[in-house]
Amino acid sequence: MQPSSSTPSESQRFGPGGRFELQPLERRLLVDGEPAALGARAFDLLLALSALPGSLLTKHQLLESVWPGVIVEENNLAAQISALRKVLGGDVIATIPGRGYRFAARLEAPETAVAGAQGRVARPAQADQPTAAPVGAAPALHAEAKLRTNLPGMLPLLLGRGEDLAALGALIDQHALVSIVGAGGIGKSLLTQHLLDGRRSAYAHGVCWVELGTVTDPALLPGTVAAALGVQAGGSDALAGLCGAVAPLQMLVALDNAEQVLDGVAALAHALLQAAPGVRLVVTSQAPLRLAQEQVVRIGPLAVPERPLPAAQALGFSAVALLAERAQAADARFVLTDALAPAAIELCRALDGLPLAIELAAARLPLLGLPRLVASMQDRLKLLTSSRNRLAPERQQTLRATLEWSHGFLDERERAVFRRLAVFAGSGSLAMIQQVVADPPDADADADAGSEGLDEWAVLDALMLLVDRSLVAVLGGDGTGEPRYRLLDSPRTFARERLKEAGEEALLRQRHVTAMAAHCDLAFESYHGGKIGRDEWSRAFARDVENARAAMTQAIAVGERAAALQIGVTRMRAAQDLPVSERLEVLEQCIAQLDDSVPPTLQLHIWITASQAAGEYRPLLRREAAQKARQILMQWTELQSDRFLCFKTWCIVAHSAGRGSCNDPEIRAALAQARALEDPRWPAHQRVWRALAELWAVEPESPDALRLAREALALDLGSGGHGHGIRSNII
Repeated sequence: MQPSSSTPSESQRFGPGGRFELQPLERRLLVDGEPAALGARAFDLLLALSALPGSLLTKHQLLESVWPGVIVEENNLAAQISALRKVLGGDVIATIPGRGYRFAARLEAPETAVAGAQGRVARPAQADQPTAAPVGAAPALHAEAKLRTNLPGMLPLLLGRGEDLAALGALIDQHALVSIVGAGGIGKSLLTQHLLDGRRSAYAHGVCWVELGTVTDPALLPGTVAAALGVQAGGSDALAGLCGAVAPLQMLVALDNAEQVLDGVAALAHALLQAAPGVRLVVTSQAPLRLAQEQVVRIGPLAVPERPLPAAQALGFSAVALLAERAQAADARFVLTDALAPAAIELCRALDGLPLAIELAAARLPLLGLPRLVASMQDRLKLLTSSRNRLAPERQQTLRATLEWSHGFLDERERAVFRRLAVFAGSGSLAMIQQVVADPPDADADADAGSEGLDEWAVLDALMLLVDRSLVAVLGGDGTGEPRYRLLDSPRTFARERLKEAGEEALLRQRHVTAMAAHCDLAFESYHGGKIGRDEWSRAFARDVENARAAMTQAIAVGERAAALQIGVTRMRAAQDLPVSERLEVLEQCIAQLDDSVPPTLQLHIWITASQAAGEYRPLLRREAAQKARQILMQWTELQSDRFLCFKTWCIVAHSAGRGSCNDPEIRAALAQARALEDPRWPAHQRVWRALAELWAVEPESPDALRLAREALALDLGSGGHGHGIRSNII
């Protein structure tokens, strides 16, 4: 909808004391009775804005009104707005960030302005704006009359949200209140704008977009909504007046950016739905309203490929498609080639598929190039500071501003939990998060940091709110039924800064190391104690591989040898899917940490596991580690009382030689020791050690090979393994 082409013919005053007088027929503006020097375009712009006082006019609408049929750059509009403000001051024309402009002054007839505050305000009715009804009365609208939409004249493409848009449409058809919830910059507003744009004709009185991003006082909400709709909600009770004005309407209204006045929007939405059965509301927010009738739609990141792909396939994923589209807008020469596609995928993954972050990164692409942009992601908060949309809200001009906007809604305890989550790499279980983030009962809490009384239940409450505010993602339980919680990469970078500022980083990293060492120690014992099968153990540990890696690195850095080795021995044994290079790296790190300060039992576990991890890739190290294990067992008599530990040591000695080594006297002796120690009542996961050692020792063509392979396979499957590597001895 364009501004009305029929401008008022009579003079009108506005501003303090009516010092400005707009004379449309004479095409002049008087300031304190003297003509102001305004160009023709600036005057036309003032006429267009004043024709709809209090209403948002988009850039597209104003360009069409002031430069009809002419293609001009947006900076021409900005230049004319600047010229007007030099004459009128900064209060008459308000900028609605990311939307357009609004004439914010009250218009009065000249004689009314002279009369002062006792005069009555004369607000002319407009062709596209219904005359507002008095409080409690219905506005005089024909059934087919439409209120202003306030939508942009041209919407950006909606990439990767087709299913979300369809689901949202189905929900709004069935329910009067739908909240679209997601992290800042996730694309809630654009999705909702497309919903409204596609339903302009679905309601008798149309659709309307209401921007709440600049509203900080809940008392201003009714007036803001009324101004956006183009109705008057006068009287002492603005909410009652608004409810009376919209009661007979049939329309779809979007309330955008509700998070900073969430309670006020909840009260407003409840009142509107009670008063106006024909009105449907869509609310965008970082947190739900928590109303009984509310349907919540959580918007996730754009799709990112899980692995490198050629350009044509990568562009089928919405995150990569958005990056390419925005990069071409910034530099028409940009083309996503097969050579660049892996870097584009890596960048989108580093940015968590967040549309705003991708757009900010695309703005930097012409200057840095894609490979260097990817390499600079550790400095993303300093780097992503340039938006190509200068009219976007301030909170969307930089990645840091977006995160600060979200962070500003948290109380001190919630901020404490948020920043402390930064020590987790990847996700964490609730139990682990409570163990690391909560303060011990006897700890001196830092009241200034907001952590006083931050016990495990306070952590749970704060964590749930962070999930509600879309700062923390909830991941599925991987079949275990236990959810996990994760900060996305960009919020984690911001949280890490806050953690350093609070002086808590060293303390929280130490807690994380201690908790992970205990977790790995328990996981190791759970498998070797027969409480869990090997594959199930590996799958369970896979969820904490990133945490284990980070904690081990930290433990080595601060000299926590025992903790580093507790983590390392489990990483070597449980993380079967680790690349060989990483497994060998962990092996070497563990060996480097061994000294006499490490408890003998842990030393023995390390050497046994190191021999296994070396496998066929490092045969000399495999044999050397097995010999070290035997030496430790012989050296420490207290270890020899553990029958299974002795059994396992002799098995690993026998297994450490090459295939077909059963004629080696040392190997025969080790196997004899293992057989003597083995208890037939032991579970399969323990007995399989001897079976695998014997299978490895015989020649592949030996008559005993098939029998031993079948025994080893049965025991491996019985221990929760998959039998890979053993089946080849049977086929």
